[in-house]
Amino acid sequence: MIKNPLFVVIATIVCIVAGFFMKSSYIEIFASVMGVLNVWLLARQKVINFLFGAITVASFMYIYFQTGLYAMVVLSFVQLLFNIFGWYYWVKNKGEEDVAPTTRLSTQGIITWSAIIIVATAIWSFLQLKYTNATSPYLDALVAVMGLVGQYLLSKKILENWYIWIGMNAILLVVCATTGLYVMFILNLINLFICIDGLREWKQDLNTNKQDTPSIEGLENA
Repeated sequence: MIKNPLFVVIATIVCIVAGFFMKSSYIEIFASVMGVLNVWLLARQKVINFLFGAITVASFMYIYFQTGLYAMVVLSFVQLLFNIFGWYYWVKNKGEEDVAPTTRLSTQGIITWSAIIIVATAIWSFLQLKYTNATSPYLDALVAVMGLVGQYLLSKKILENWYIWIGMNAILLVVCATTGLYVMFILNLINLFICIDGLREWKQDLNTNKQDTPSIEGLENA
């Protein structure tokens, strides 16, 4: 069902109707629709997802600034850069395929990136508590760090990016509910289901290719 373009049409209508019903801003509704298109195209491994991704994060940058989620403003800016890089990387390394091949992290890579997320979140939370009036400093920092790592892994077409997006969307449901971003709450709920489907589809694609793809060792090659 999620693979069917009709899912995107329905999800878009839901975001628009919910946005007007809840009297959300036009920019929030627009960002939500672009976000659904971005994640759905990403799950289908379409390079054009990066265009919608760039539009989405630029819109979110403005929204997060207005609501005091400053770490996520920085996240959105860096994600914008990663969308540009990801577009270049996917096309440059596609070989004979439509896009670059999917790879996986090694155990060492998983441990390394997990440690980076934990340490960076602790530092970012401390800085926000000390120097800003962020409304949700801990969740804000965690989501920001997860978003940066997830976007980097996505740009390199590494399968494990989906696990990070799934966790991030689950956390964002809490952030959006507590900050009154109700249309974005619906967006993240929809994206959560798309991310789960994207993980499944990328895994299937990786298994059915029947080609030896090298594991990525640690931070240097990730």
